[in-house]
Amino acid sequence: MENIFDNNRILQSVWKWKFHIAIALLIAFIASAVFSGPIFITPKFKSTARVYPVNINEASEESESEHLLEYLQSTDLRFRLIDAFSLDEVYEITKKEKYYQTWILDEYRKHISYKKTDFETVEISVLDEDPFRARDMVDSLINYLNEAIFREKSMKNMEMAMIYKRDLDKKFVEIDSVETIIDDIRKNTGLIDYFAQATTATRGLMDAAANGGNTKPAEQTLDALVEEGGLMRRNLKLLEDFEVAADTLRKRHEKYYSRATGAISYTKVVEHPFVADKKASPIRWLIVVLTVLGTGFISLITVSLIDYIREVKSSL
Repeated sequence: MENIFDNNRILQSVWKWKFHIAIALLIAFIASAVFSGPIFITPKFKSTARVYPVNINEASEESESEHLLEYLQSTDLRFRLIDAFSLDEVYEITKKEKYYQTWILDEYRKHISYKKTDFETVEISVLDEDPFRARDMVDSLINYLNEAIFREKSMKNMEMAMIYKRDLDKKFVEIDSVETIIDDIRKNTGLIDYFAQATTATRGLMDAAANGGNTKPAEQTLDALVEEGGLMRRNLKLLEDFEVAADTLRKRHEKYYSRATGAISYTKVVEHPFVADKKASPIRWLIVVLTVLGTGFISLITVSLIDYIREVKSSL
């Protein structure tokens, strides 16, 4: 008995059953063309955008684009989009269903996708039967993404701003304390400017002594400089250091407070979504081709088996 998969046997079977095979292929062609039409399969349109991450500066092993993907895959963002566009009604899944969340998220994954490109951008794609809704959903995802990142960054930046504000307030207390000490020294001794008065008193004492004048005012100033001058000088230097530190803290507080309250974008749209004028699915020609090829293969196997079984029976 010849092998069932012998080429000659297969060719003979195909020629013998050629009309039957042709009819099967024709039926497959017509059926696939009809059943892949809009009456049976709702056409869906695709809208796509590509965004580039900006102002993120993450100190981690993840790239900035991977950081965007983490936000896009968050459940909070998904359900925000689902609620905003009533996707439970679009996908015909009622919220009373026992496995509502599982089913709605499964449909979400089938219709909405995002991926990282070779150029470190993130591609966001939405498939929907309404091309306008698909475009609007992509736009909304980009906005929700910005808002989600802004909320997290705002909390961190505000926390840092409050830390620097607290340190700044402490520094102002220290400055007030030093200024009080300096004011008391000035009131008690008449010292205003340590270095200027030390130079002036020394020169005045020397001039008065040389000319036989009154040296008492200069001596009083020098005595005050000797008694309180060191404390005055130390506190003036301390006040200068405190003011420099306070200025640094003030600048850092303003920087983080501005980031926490300012309108900062974390995505740069390099490809804006648009309303598609051509459906993305179903691809009718592909369905027809695959159906016809599948039917042809099954027909080939079927007629070969029929002839083989008949030969086996006749040889018994």
